[in-house]
Amino acid sequence: MSESVSSSPAARADGADGADGANETDGAEERVPERAVDLSVVVTAHDETVVSGPTMRAADAAIAVARERGYRVEPIIVLDNVTEATRSFFCQPALDHWHRREYGEGDLGRVRNAVAPSCAGRYLAFLDADDLFSENWLAEGIACLDEAAAREERAIVHPELNIVFDSTTSMLVNIEPDSPLFTPHYLYVRNYYDSLGMAPREAHLEIPYVSRDIANGLSFQDFQFTIETMSRGWHHRVVRDTIIFKRRRDFSLVVESSNRKSIVRRLPEMAIDRIRDLGRSPR
Repeated sequence: MSESVSSSPAARADGADGADGANETDGAEERVPERAVDLSVVVTAHDETVVSGPTMRAADAAIAVARERGYRVEPIIVLDNVTEATRSFFCQPALDHWHRREYGEGDLGRVRNAVAPSCAGRYLAFLDADDLFSENWLAEGIACLDEAAAREERAIVHPELNIVFDSTTSMLVNIEPDSPLFTPHYLYVRNYYDSLGMAPREAHLEIPYVSRDIANGLSFQDFQFTIETMSRGWHHRVVRDTIIFKRRRDFSLVVESSNRKSIVRRLPEMAIDRIRDLGRSPR
């Protein structure tokens, strides 16, 4: 896998320095951050163009709120096996305050695995290039993870609401494993949480995403991530009054997976005598 990395001077001045010493295209010398980066926001793009305008405005607005709260944020655009039209859109000068990294994975999970080690943030928040999140999501998510860390809890956080729009409209309310409405047996039929959560970088390094295999009906990478993180002691928490907006296109990974009746791989945690323990670990 080859990677190219670019970052404008404006991005480094307003954002954060890289953590992996990758070569920058402008030849600037590597600098040590003045203090730790709190959050890396990673926008992953594949074939999106104009629909990404609202996405990037929403991301910039949420980053601004987080910075106003005193958090240090590293903004990253990941171009994964992109079309020329997508590259042209994301390389426009209006987005030069973002770091840009290019990969050839062609897979949402694998490209997240590829970028995670080079992110400088204590926490990672992913955003697909056609989705949006509320202005308060990043700031409130960081605060929630900091609170969990203070009580020595390994946590992954999710927005309270998941609003689906475009080709279909729906709203999902996320619940925590401590809720009386939660049952781990629900995981036999559906994932509780969307992939656009926020987690410590450590979680993504410890439990990387599996590769999808849509042709053989195995493609729900975020579903498996939920199960595996729960089984390894990561607590899934909900951040009140925050929202993600998921665009459901006529043809997307979710639609294709559903049409092919995709399922989760056979996992030891899903055995009938073990599933009852998922999400029920004491704090």
